[in-house]
Amino acid sequence: MFLPLQAGQWYTRAQLIDILHENGCDVEGEHIVSYNTLTWSLLGLGELKARKAGSSTRSMFRLTKLGRQLIDTYSTNFELFYDLVHFLFYSAYRRSQALKYSRFWLYSMVCDVIWEDAPAKVETLSLTNRLQIEFLKIFPAYDASFNNVSVRNIFSWLQVLTPPFLSKEGVKVYATRRNACTPQLFHLALDLIYNSIEQLEYGTSLAMSQPQIEAICKVCLLDPERFWNMVSLTKMTVSGFELRQGQWEKAIVLEGPPDWISLPDFSEEQEEGNFEEGDEV
Repeated sequence: MFLPLQAGQWYTRAQLIDILHENGCDVEGEHIVSYNTLTWSLLGLGELKARKAGSSTRSMFRLTKLGRQLIDTYSTNFELFYDLVHFLFYSAYRRSQALKYSRFWLYSMVCDVIWEDAPAKVETLSLTNRLQIEFLKIFPAYDASFNNVSVRNIFSWLQVLTPPFLSKEGVKVYATRRNACTPQLFHLALDLIYNSIEQLEYGTSLAMSQPQIEAICKVCLLDPERFWNMVSLTKMTVSGFELRQGQWEKAIVLEGPPDWISLPDFSEEQEEGNFEEGDEV
């Protein structure tokens, strides 16, 4: 929903609904925009603020630098756009471990579980039950409020990737590990494992043993047999990336965080806001 927005402009909920209607989106339910703007703000694509409007409070939304970058990417590189959105959804909870990012836990777990089983037909009911059990282990104080519909909603994002991770034949959904991804997604996946999972300082060698290879491939939804092809392609595409040959195995060194994208620091505490009911006049 953020694609038609202009940089630097604050939008009210009513304005956002009008924009969606103008672009052929029939919004149903008054909280759809509220949910989406909160989601985009948590991912760093936008920011929220509250503004007094007489006796009521009106919440506003505008794009961040990252949001503007993704809009520009959409118009020039459709494949990269969806890879970047996938990465933001996949990595948000893993980079922060904060409860307010737990809504993104489901996305990354859907990806991981399906990747482990692929190639295979995806059975939504059994997948949902499996994830609900896992959720209660990790968040014992909370109910697993997601259902089959929540899980199926994630499938659409995985179908539009190039190449797709999920494909649909009639009512059946099949998963196939991808044979390629954008070098940018591969770079971000390396950085996620390097920095957030392994917690290495930049400039340190990360040995590419099977667990590390599989962890990176999960982020990219990639076939591990294509891992070294993507290493070569990424090394030619992005800077600050070095491949070293050790005595027993190869290692990768990242000089610093990706400098081609304005990734948010998901570990920072943010003010969590939302649109209030009845805030429009």
